[in-house]
Amino acid sequence: MANTELERFESRPNESVETSIARVCARVEALAPASRAGVSIASADRSKLECSVFPNLPRTFQETINDLPMGAPYIGCCTAAMDGNQIITVHDVTKDGRFSDVFVRTCVDHGIKSLQSRPVYGREGKPIGTFVMGYGEPRPERDFDVALMDFAADAVGTLLQKRLDSRAP
Repeated sequence: MANTELERFESRPNESVETSIARVCARVEALAPASRAGVSIASADRSKLECSVFPNLPRTFQETINDLPMGAPYIGCCTAAMDGNQIITVHDVTKDGRFSDVFVRTCVDHGIKSLQSRPVYGREGKPIGTFVMGYGEPRPERDFDVALMDFAADAVGTLLQKRLDSRAP
């Protein structure tokens, strides 16, 4: 997508980064019917997931994944994507044995059966979060829209970098 489209998602005056991220997620969900989009955000030291924004999932989903530690063994796909610097696709959470029972149960309890987690990069080229798309039914990797995921990850990366910059001493 063009830079003008990306610029539409820059933070508005007096708007929190979380609100801007929710707008990106809403746009992605509109373009990918039946999806649930969200963002996991790494702590400054990249030791854990500091917080997450999944605007169309119950708050209990975010509460469960917030503060998950980074590093193997991976509890969920967001920590694996950030720590491994790679896209992680889970075709069917009930049949994928890579992640914890807590993660699987949380996904299933919130209607997510398949998902893809893509690292979001900051200015230094290191993952600072992930953009996530989930679906209520198992699906193959080819059914995830690569261009849409790339666009969303870039837009979120811009927003998260601004958040980091605003916290810098």
